[in-house]
Amino acid sequence: MANLKIDLLNKLRNDKYYDEIELVRLAQEPNMNYSIKISSMSMILEKLATTNNQLALVEQYFQEPVQPQVQPQVQAQDQPVQQPATNVLPGQSHGE
Repeated sequence: MANLKIDLLNKLRNDKYYDEIELVRLAQEPNMNYSIKISSMSMILEKLATTNNQLALVEQYFQEPVQPQVQPQVQAQDQPVQQPATNVLPGQSHGE
């Protein structure tokens, strides 16, 4: 699934890049009708907003699974290990 996420992100980033270039080109175009320029720039801005939302959704839906952190078991070195009493009778709490 990692390749799918990477490929999708690359496609969306490329689309965004070319839309941004087109937006700058339109803004600097001197020979275009003003109302057509405004309309075209508005459409490109809508595409950019959609692309930005798509990028965020891809990150949200294709999250890498989190590996649980395994804590190493630490044994207490300072405490003596108690051996079970061998002569314990029922009702006694410890051997005598």
